[in-house]
Amino acid sequence: MSFLKKYITEPLRYTFSDGVKLFTGILLLVFNDIVSLLLFLMFIKMGFSVLILILLVNLFVHIVVLGYYIAVIKNTLEGLDTLPDWSNLGELVKDGILYFFALFILVALMSFPAILISMIGSFLTTGVDISYPTLEGDIEYLMYNYYFFNLLSGFLLLITIVLIYDVLAATILWVYVPLATVNFAKKGFFGFFEVVDIFKKISLGYIVMLVIYFTVYFTVALILWIIGVVPV
Repeated sequence: MSFLKKYITEPLRYTFSDGVKLFTGILLLVFNDIVSLLLFLMFIKMGFSVLILILLVNLFVHIVVLGYYIAVIKNTLEGLDTLPDWSNLGELVKDGILYFFALFILVALMSFPAILISMIGSFLTTGVDISYPTLEGDIEYLMYNYYFFNLLSGFLLLITIVLIYDVLAATILWVYVPLATVNFAKKGFFGFFEVVDIFKKISLGYIVMLVIYFTVYFTVALILWIIGVVPV
């Protein structure tokens, strides 16, 4: 099977194999988000308890969709060429919750170093006087306050480290999560965290496929943004 057929033609054919099921998922997400947004804008009149209810309903719908996403992958692994039904709600909710928590744990673990570095930087700069001198004051304040300049340099270094780490972590997640999701569908919750086995599955074709999907997604999003911003 050629690369184009394996990663472009076949996925598109599978996605549109059942228009009703596909439309159900899209409608569920779009309708839920629109209603949630409208209700959120009315939050001031409704009260805090209603906002919590809205957020919970929104979360539930997204969990169901995540569960359906896992069901789609399971069908693919089993060699089925049709989209799964929406009728097995219990299974969808269970898989959606487990997958949601797997993603949450992974993102939390990847975010921890950046949070720790940021906390250290914040702690080191707490209580430091960074007020600027005036002509009437001591003009040599900044010239001889080496502690301030050293601290500022260290803080900028910490920011740079955090930014570099964030880019690296985002790239790793971008590559890791799709394969981990497939492993989740195959082996369950703990399959999502089989790091060594998952990274062994990374190939050049997989990276190229991700780049193509990202490029298409970015292009479509940019076009939709331009259409929405620029009046016709």
